[in-house]
This record gives sequence, structure tokens and C-alpha cells, in this order.
Amino acid sequence: MKKARVYTTQARYEFSPEQNASVRLQCGDNWRNAEAVDVSKSHLCVLAEPCEQWQLDAAFTTVTLVLADKEYVLRDLIISKLEVAQNSKLWRLVLRNDTDGENTAENSRQLWQISYALRQRAAEDDGRLYDELTLPKVPARGLYTEEARQERLGFVRAETGAAMERVADITLDPKALVSNIEALIGTVEIPVGVAGPLHIRGEHANGLFYAPMATSEGALVASATRGATAISRAGGVNVRVLGQRMLRVPVFVLSDLSSALFFAEWVKDHQNEIAAQTRKYSNYANLVEVHTELMGRTVHVQFVYETGDAAGQNMTTTCTWQACQWILAEMRAFEGIEFENFMVEANLSNDKKVTYNSFLRGRGVRVLAEAVLSDDVCRKVLKVSARELFTAYNHFVGGSIAAGMVGLNINIANVIGAMFTATGQDIACVHESAIGQLHMEMTDDNAIYATLRLPSLVVGTVGGGTSLPQQKECLQMIGCAGPGCAHKLAEVIAGYCLALDLSTLSAIASDQFARAHEKLGRNRPVEWLKLGDLNPEFFSRALSQGLNRNVQVSAQQSLSLSGKGSSIITELTAHKINKLVGHYPFRLTLDDADQTLDVMVKVKPLDDEVILMLNSMASMCDARLAHAYNEFRKHVGFRGCHVRELEVMAQQDERFRRVAPTTYMAWADASREAYVLVQEYLDGLELMDSADDTSGWTTEHFNAAVDGIAQVHSIWLNREDELLTQDWICDAPNTANMLEKTRLWEMLGAHAQQEFPEWFSAGDMERFRDRVYSMEQWYPQLDALPKTLIHNDFNPRNIAFRRQGSELTLCAYDWELATVQAPQHDLAELLVFTLNPDFDPQLVEALIERHRVQLEQAAGVTLDAEQWRYGFTLTLWDLVVNRVPMYVMAHTFRHYPFMERVVRTFRRLLDLEIQRLENGDQSL
Repeated sequence: MKKARVYTTQARYEFSPEQNASVRLQCGDNWRNAEAVDVSKSHLCVLAEPCEQWQLDAAFTTVTLVLADKEYVLRDLIISKLEVAQNSKLWRLVLRNDTDGENTAENSRQLWQISYALRQRAAEDDGRLYDELTLPKVPARGLYTEEARQERLGFVRAETGAAMERVADITLDPKALVSNIEALIGTVEIPVGVAGPLHIRGEHANGLFYAPMATSEGALVASATRGATAISRAGGVNVRVLGQRMLRVPVFVLSDLSSALFFAEWVKDHQNEIAAQTRKYSNYANLVEVHTELMGRTVHVQFVYETGDAAGQNMTTTCTWQACQWILAEMRAFEGIEFENFMVEANLSNDKKVTYNSFLRGRGVRVLAEAVLSDDVCRKVLKVSARELFTAYNHFVGGSIAAGMVGLNINIANVIGAMFTATGQDIACVHESAIGQLHMEMTDDNAIYATLRLPSLVVGTVGGGTSLPQQKECLQMIGCAGPGCAHKLAEVIAGYCLALDLSTLSAIASDQFARAHEKLGRNRPVEWLKLGDLNPEFFSRALSQGLNRNVQVSAQQSLSLSGKGSSIITELTAHKINKLVGHYPFRLTLDDADQTLDVMVKVKPLDDEVILMLNSMASMCDARLAHAYNEFRKHVGFRGCHVRELEVMAQQDERFRRVAPTTYMAWADASREAYVLVQEYLDGLELMDSADDTSGWTTEHFNAAVDGIAQVHSIWLNREDELLTQDWICDAPNTANMLEKTRLWEMLGAHAQQEFPEWFSAGDMERFRDRVYSMEQWYPQLDALPKTLIHNDFNPRNIAFRRQGSELTLCAYDWELATVQAPQHDLAELLVFTLNPDFDPQLVEALIERHRVQLEQAAGVTLDAEQWRYGFTLTLWDLVVNRVPMYVMAHTFRHYPFMERVVRTFRRLLDLEIQRLENGDQSL
């Protein structure tokens, strides 16, 4: 049976099922049974059925525990932790002994007694002993065939009970792995990302290099890429290999000190002959030095090799052992010299260990990297000033000295481990290879001079894992496969190590590191929704509610998700949280008819989770943007987004239902943080997920989109006050709150120009600032326009079309950002995100007028044509300020192919509006 996880933090002892311990807790006037998990001198951890009366810091009057027929009574234990147990509906409670209560001493005695009882039982075993006959042996030893591999897999499955299905899936030929592994059973897959490019100016590596990194640590590749970008924009990284040393240090034990001194002198005098012996056993190992270290009558002989393109640990061991056999044979000529012992290694070679010897003298390739980063590059790419970066470095120097660190670096082991894994290096050598010395200075022109020395980088491009097919491809990716490339590989790794250190240090200096890892705090246990909750009973309730009749679902089958899937907000938030959110399609089998029904379940993230995700994103862009966004993070339209779509989709007005997906159920359970929509599965619609390629849009589609959204706009037109009383409408834009966030809009625009100057030009920035700084004049005019409920994300990511015969109908979904604003806002956004930059201006004018006419007819009101047209201009300006820059910020972290087209189209739309204003069609 699987052991329970341990939850307390002090020295503790676990309860096992075999001990049959029982716990009873008070829940009001009743008692609840609980399962004991573990205990320490001051804690008792249990699992129990939920009780609403249990709260953090509440105290249990009495807790009883029975173990081995002995009852222990604990009084006034305090609930210090309360959460839902993983894969269970039980609550996990950590009960803490009060530090100064009247029962503290007795509770402590009882807890020690329980701990001792568990410790005594843990010390007992079944008395079983193994010998050469009873100890199991892995079968098929030394055999490299598929049959042998399958035999070993069967043995492991039988011995451990593990299925090993994914590990057993292998593409390698067992016969080709004779020198790589023993007792082969399968492979483990590790994701490989590509970092870069990095401009390297080395003796062996020169040009732009992309680095393969095999890792499961999020943010590593992105951070290395950011550092590489900063260095490349600053002119590149200069890298040089300073030398190569691979050591093997055998030990000889002689009979006395006099013999040891004689032997040491003899060895030094015969270096050439010893080197000749080593050359007999390797094409790469070149013995360049022989040194001796005496410790009494013990002599350690340092064999120092250059190993060319091989890392050299194995070859130097072979060469050294053979040379030592020759030495021992030669020494037989001296009758008085007696050897008591010989070993090929006694730990003085520092193999796979961090030592000052490796730091000072080196083991492996010794390589140096340097770069100069201007203050401008630091600010634009690393989002920190050069002075702030240097100050942070000095703090790290102090901390490193206090910790007794060998060398000084930030986190180069991440790059070394990832690139070693990807390129087939000896991963165990990450330990010594990650010794580094980072040094930084401020130059006279306020730039950062940074250099990194790696004294013991153990790398090779021949032998070992470098010949494995996938690892060989990664070496080929950087032009380092085969002979003649070891020093080139060392220069590439050193360059990327410096890049990562600069990026990580800047993230810490600008507070990005902490914000990027910010989590949502909770003061109560939450039983989050699980896929298992989406069962036939759940779907029966959903369909019965949506179809207004009793519907029984007998089975459900998960479907593969086609298209783009979740909205941008949900998709990005899902990467930051560890719970069920996103889109989940199912095929349901209905009991009352021989039919199936496909549905989509949309599980919404909390608004606070979305806000934290965006705050983390802003923190990685620019320190000024991070501070501005953090100040207003709960007032930029995302508050309430988890309930907003549920409320919008609950509308029964036929004008809305006609252009929205069929919604069977909108379900909210705040206690479980579950906000769920069950809707029709949208399939077979025209132009679904067409944001990246809008070439299929025709005038017919634009007309259908305008006609459909006009129907929705007509429902709430001129009912602004009523809308604003709804608790799911939060932070609707108005002049006051838009002006309050001026600093945020400024920083979003500055970030857009810094990150994407190729399509957000200085002219665009000037226009952007003009709109931001003149909001006090034009935003009141926007406020004065008739308003309604708008989609507020009305673009080809969130709309498609149904065709029935000759009729084309809009289908708009993902209403999580819906707000109160002028209806022209949705049309302006549609045109910005859908039109190509060479659009026909007459089409724009026709659609603006069509929207007005359709809304007039649907709402039964008169809308002034001139005011309506100017309203379109105003909403276009609003998009300039607060929508497109937000998309650009997201584009920094996730590439959206449509963004460049959107910016170019937006620029032309604004050009046309300026022409209209200059021609006197409307003036401010």
C-alpha cells in the first residue's frame, strides 16, 4: 500500500496502515473519526471528513489517538494548517501544540510518547536476510538485445508492480548501447527547448548560435534567451578557451618514506617514457604533465592530460592504469623498493566534485567569456539599469563569501545541466563543471563589464553519449558534432552561462523574480474541480437544466481539442496555476435515445489568478511597467472575469441567444473555486479561429458580424445605469479611471516600442502618447455617447459563423471581458484585428453605417449619423490606449502571428481618421 505523504516539517514519524492507529476529533457536539498521517514533538497531522466549524487557529478541546491498544489524550491542539488532500475529498489538518497553554507540557509528553512508539515499531523489520541464493538478480545481464530488454522489463514489473509503459517505449537500438548503459529497460524523455540566438565572438565559435537545452524547469530557456538577446544587442560575447586539463591521480603506497622519495624522483625523471606508454592506448589522450604529491610513504602521481575532442574521464583512466603497470614493472629493478598497495584513483583528481583545486588549476576545458552591456541595453532588454545590476552583483559577492562558495555565479548549473543533457555529455560532471567565477565592473561610460570564467568545464564531442542519435542532432544544431569541436562547444556553453547569469541577476535586481513566482494565497481548504467530477451525473444535470427536461447521460468520452482551444486569458493563466482550467470537449451518450451529443466544458480561472498572471507578465517586461501595472492590476477590466461570462451566457433574450453558443448550464461553486460553462461543441463553423489568417473574410462575413453584434448591442442600449449596478460589471472604463491609469498606459506603450521597434515605430509612439496625454479632452466625449453591453474582445479569435442554406449568422463566444462601452468599440476592434493593411476605406465606411442602421432598427431608436461616425473614431483611440498595448505585452511571451498585421492595419485606420479630421469632417 502506498505510504501517506508527510506534511509536518520537524523531525516526525509516519503512521502506516498496518499500525491501525485511530484518531477522534470533536466537530461541535459530535465526534469525527480521522486517519493519522504523521506526528512530531509539536504536531499531529490527520485526514478527516470536512467540518464547517473547523477553521484556522481554532482549537480542539480534546483529541484522542489509539495506537497499539494504548490511548493518548491531547487537549487544546490548534489547527495550524487546513487544506483539501490531493486526490481526496478529505481535509488535511495539521494540529499544533500550543506553546504556552496549560496543557502544553502534557501534550508535549504525549506527542513524544507517540513518536517513540512509532520509532520503535519502525525499527522492527521482518527479520529477512538475503544471501547469494535468495537476493533477486536482474536477468539477462550483459545482453544487448530486444529480447533481453523485454525480459528485464518483465522482471521489474513483477518485482515493483510498476507498469513502466512509457519508459518501455524506446526508439534506440539496444545493440548500439553497449558502451553507454547496462541492464537497459527503456528511455526517459526530456523536453528540449531552443535558446537564443547569441552572438558569439570566439576563437572556435563565431557567429549566431542557438542552444539546445533539455530541461523540465520552466523559465530557463526564456531567461537564457533574454540574456542572449541583451548580449547580442550589445555587440556579442567574446569567448576564449584558455586550456584543457584532465586528471587521473593514482596512489602508490610504499614501505617507507625513503622509498617514497626515491619513487617520486624517478617518476618525474621518466615523464617522457610514461607519456609514451599512455599514447599506446588512446588517439586523443596526450599526457602533458606528471606531478607527485607525498603524504608520508604514500605517493599520489598526478597524470595531467589534454584529451582533444573527448571529455576524457574513461580514456585517461585506461591510459593511466596501463602506464602504472609499466611503472610497477620498471620498479622491480630496484630490489629495495617495495609497494604495499596501488590504486588507480584516490580522489585527488577531483572527478565529479567541487574542489578548490579544480577552481584554481582547472579540470576539463578552461574557458573565459566577457561582454559589455550599455545602460540602454540593460534598461531595454533586462529591464534594469546598469547601476542596479552592478549593485545586485555586489550583494551576491557578499552572500557568496558568507556561504563559503567555491567561486561565484548566479545559476550557471542550469545552462550546463540542460546543455549537457541535450548534447550527450556526462551529466554527473555538472557538479564540477558548474564552478564559475562571475566578475562585474561599472565602466566610465556607465556600462556593465561582465566576465565569467569556467575553470573545469568537462565536455567532449566524441565518445560517450555524444554518439546517441538525438544528442548527436543537438550537437549538429550548434555545429559541434564529431572531432575538432570540443573547444567550440565549450565556448558556446560559456557564452550562454554568462547570458543566463545576467538575465537572472537582473530579474532579481528588478523584483521580477519574486513577482514572477507570486502565488494566490488562500486561508481555507479548497476542493478544486477535477476531471473526474465531469461525469455522467454532472452532464445529466447540465443537459436537464439546459433543455428543460429530464435527460440522463450514460457515458462520456473525452474528445481531442481542435483549433486554438482556450481563450488567451485562460491559456496564459493555466501555465501559472496547478488546477483544472481550460476547455474540455466531451461526447455524451444519452440514455433516452440512441444518440450522442458533443459538448464543450469551459472551466474558468479566478479573476485573482488572471490578475496575478498578468502582473507576473508585466514584471518580466520592465520595472516601471511592473510597478505601474501592480498599482492598478485590479482595475484594468479583469476583476470579475470568472463570473462575467457565466452571467452573460445566462441571458435569455432571443437577440443574444441567436448569436451565441447554446449554453446548457452555467455553474458556480465558490467553495470549490469552480466556475463552469457547459456549451455546445462548436464544430463545422466558418472562419473559426481565423485570427492568424483572415484572408477568408468576405463582405458577407463582415455584414453578418455587424448585423449579429448590433442585435446584442440593442438589448442594453441606453441602459448603462442598470448595467453598472450588476456586480459582474467591474471597472467599466470612464474618463476618471482612464486618466488615473495614465502612467500605466505610458509604460505599456514604451514597452511596445522597446520590444518591437520593427513595427512599433517612433512615429507610432508619438501618436500613442498624443492620444494618452489628450484623454482629458476626448474621453469625456466618448463617455457622453450612448453605451451598451459590448463583447470587448470582438475579434476573429472569438467569433465564427453558422451557415444554414443561404443565411449566414454570427456566433460570438468567450465573453469574459464584456463591459459597458459605446457599441462602436466592438466594430472598431473587429476591423483592427480582421482587415489587412491594404483594406478598402469604403468598406470601413459601409460597415460603420451598417452598424448604426442595424442598431437603430433593433433598438427602435434614432442614432445621429455624424455623432455615430465620430464615436467610431473615439473608440478607435480607446483601443490605441488600452487594448493593443496589452496584446503586445502578451505577444512578448507568446508569439501571436496576427500581431504584426494588426499593428499595420491599426496604423492605416488611424491615418485615415487623421485625414478625416484634417479635412474638417469632425474636429475636437
